[in-house]
Amino acid sequence: MTRLKQSPCSKDRAVSALRQIKAFARQPEVGCGYSTVVGEVLTNLGPAERAAVVRELFASAVRQRSKAGTLLELLRELDQLGPATDIGELEEAAMIFDDLAEQAHLGSQLLRAFTFNRRDLRRRPDESPVAVAGAGR
Repeated sequence: MTRLKQSPCSKDRAVSALRQIKAFARQPEVGCGYSTVVGEVLTNLGPAERAAVVRELFASAVRQRSKAGTLLELLRELDQLGPATDIGELEEAAMIFDDLAEQAHLGSQLLRAFTFNRRDLRRRPDESPVAVAGAGR
């Protein structure tokens, strides 16, 4: 597999794009605008920059899976807690659930951003993928 070479300026643009996507993904109330932001960021990159960004998005999603797994391990003993359990332990378990939800949300958003790379980002929203594919004939 041949890697595309990046100039220092190109690398800076890729890092900046990655930071923008991750910052937006971390927002708790990410809605429909996420695809617009990610699409705009990715379409403004060259092929080498875009390839570097999407590789890192996927790697970041894998890291989120590892973090979620670690948090699940911390909750493994939850079934051993009972009504008489110290309130501090129960609050700690609740915070672990909050962290788990946050990590899962970020992983989900990172994978969504990764999948945007596979879409035709320059296609107008009112065009169907079939119409675009047929236009090149």
